[in-house]
Amino acid sequence: MQKRTKKWGIAAVIATSIAATALWVQAGSNEESQIRQRLTQAVPKANIVSVTASPIAGVYAVELDGGTIYASADGQYLIQGDMLQVKGKEVVNITDQAKSKQRLVLLKGIDKRDEIIFPAKGKAKAVITVFTDTDCGYCRKLHAEVPAMNAKGIEVRYLAYPRDLPRVGPNAGTGAHMTEIWCNANRAQALTLAKQGRPVPAGKADCKAPISEQFALGRQMGVTGTPAIFNEKGEQIGGYITADRAATILGLN
Repeated sequence: MQKRTKKWGIAAVIATSIAATALWVQAGSNEESQIRQRLTQAVPKANIVSVTASPIAGVYAVELDGGTIYASADGQYLIQGDMLQVKGKEVVNITDQAKSKQRLVLLKGIDKRDEIIFPAKGKAKAVITVFTDTDCGYCRKLHAEVPAMNAKGIEVRYLAYPRDLPRVGPNAGTGAHMTEIWCNANRAQALTLAKQGRPVPAGKADCKAPISEQFALGRQMGVTGTPAIFNEKGEQIGGYITADRAATILGLN
């Protein structure tokens, strides 16, 4: 599993870069250099993924690890928030469109063998990908809705996002617990037991679970809390939602 995960991680990074340039035009080298220099000087730990020209002249989209901000050409002024465009009688969220395109490519790069999948009953009518934390109350509440979602034709694919990972690492706390689940002979059953607060059978001793890689993917996709649910278009459709609400959002009702 470790070998597959590494390939997936590299592919995801490359795919994100391709997706970003599909909507934004690459910034000039001078502007990009100035923006990177000023931002890094002010925030040394900032992970700048890309700098691209936005639809507004003189304003550049700066893709950070987990979000997008906008900067002037000299990097002196920063704007935090979504960029909106008025198109006739509607207002389009340009920022969210760009994020969705990037997320879609990232989702397509995931090896299904690294997910915990609860298949739809019969032919799947829709698929959702959920970043989850086994110790999250709303994640547990959402999991109780999964059987009803499956009955409505919704396939649920889980990825790990232990919220305490940045503080304790992947081998302690929730990360360690989720490793046991991902390394279990019956991962779906193990995840359900964990969400019910029940003991989980020990996982395989020689298993390397992709917990850190999936957490990093969540950060790339802008996940800040759990549960975080994405549809097949890469759009984030919610945190906790009921099966009926999910079916409505996904156009199944």
